[in-house]
Amino acid sequence: MRGLDLVVLRPGELSLKGGNRRFFEKTLRKNLRSLLGGDIPIERLWGRFYLGPIPKGWKGGDARSLAQKAAGVFGVANTSPACRVETSEEAIAEACVALMGEELDRRGEREASFAVRVRRADKSFAKRSMEFARDLGGQLLRAFPGLRVDLETPEIPLGIEIRPEGSFIFLEQFKGAGGLPVGCEGRVLCLLSGGIDSPVAAWQMMKRGCRVDLLHFDSRPFIGEGSLQKVRRLAQSLDGWQGRTRLGVVEFSEIQTRLRDLPKEGYRTVLYRRFMLRIAERIAEEQGHGALVTGDSLGQVASQTLENLRVVASASRGLPIFRPLIGFDKEETMALARKIGTYEISIEPFEDCCTLFQPDQPVTRGKIDVAERLEAQVDMEDLIAKAVEDCRWET
Repeated sequence: MRGLDLVVLRPGELSLKGGNRRFFEKTLRKNLRSLLGGDIPIERLWGRFYLGPIPKGWKGGDARSLAQKAAGVFGVANTSPACRVETSEEAIAEACVALMGEELDRRGEREASFAVRVRRADKSFAKRSMEFARDLGGQLLRAFPGLRVDLETPEIPLGIEIRPEGSFIFLEQFKGAGGLPVGCEGRVLCLLSGGIDSPVAAWQMMKRGCRVDLLHFDSRPFIGEGSLQKVRRLAQSLDGWQGRTRLGVVEFSEIQTRLRDLPKEGYRTVLYRRFMLRIAERIAEEQGHGALVTGDSLGQVASQTLENLRVVASASRGLPIFRPLIGFDKEETMALARKIGTYEISIEPFEDCCTLFQPDQPVTRGKIDVAERLEAQVDMEDLIAKAVEDCRWET
């Protein structure tokens, strides 16, 4: 037996896509190729992808490390490092005995609990799944007297998939990222503040198949360079989920200065967000994005009350605004930020544009007509046009 030299990759929702399934699978294959490079063969068959066999000396490691890496690609339900053998009772049994022996040697002990789980997708194979699992279990017990059967929580879960293209034997399953492959649902533009919420919102849209570009509003020189560096690191962290993340940076300090000097100080943050939305929408229209994304969570801060969200949204010209965290509480968002690897960066103590010049008593039930009257006191179109024109993109 060659050992574990390939990865069985099981797509998630893609299996439910009916006539469009091939498109989603092609997008997933493209994303896998981007992640893995050209060294690993990728075979796509009905309901499965097979990565490998892994070339000798592959710089990425072994089948286990490849399975863990591939599990982080959106569209993947789970992965298993595996070996492939011909579909015969003798070949499968021989491979199972050899793999169990290797696993016991790796553990340095001859006693362990195990279970055999057979999935027979190839109905031409004579024995039914349960019958064949019992037969294999008996052979393993005879070969390794220290084994004991535990069907609920086995220490060694031995899996066998019997399929038309061959039989696959494995000991582990790594939970995948789920969702849909990035790129199958178009491009969106996410407003990235540098806090905890907006990177999580971006990740949520990636999981639903969107390629996400990021837009940051830069308040230098009122805040230090560290704030922008923090945002760049957040973009790099998200890059690991979709590859080649684009970050747009908008100079926002002049607009904030003009809005700071207006009456009704409590409206200041709401006005900031209305201007951000207008600028982001025009950039999105120029760049071909299908929607805007924000990290809003209903009622979390004063600017995110139902009334204030309505005041902010009224500044839009009609481009859809997605708020994937609208029903999350802070603990849920923080837990997800830790999972995706952005939390530790987000909590670094650098100011961002949302907290700069924050009023002591922000309005919680803003009114659209009041916001519009205040905006009429500044040369709004000139400020927005300049911000859009000066936006610079980084990758």
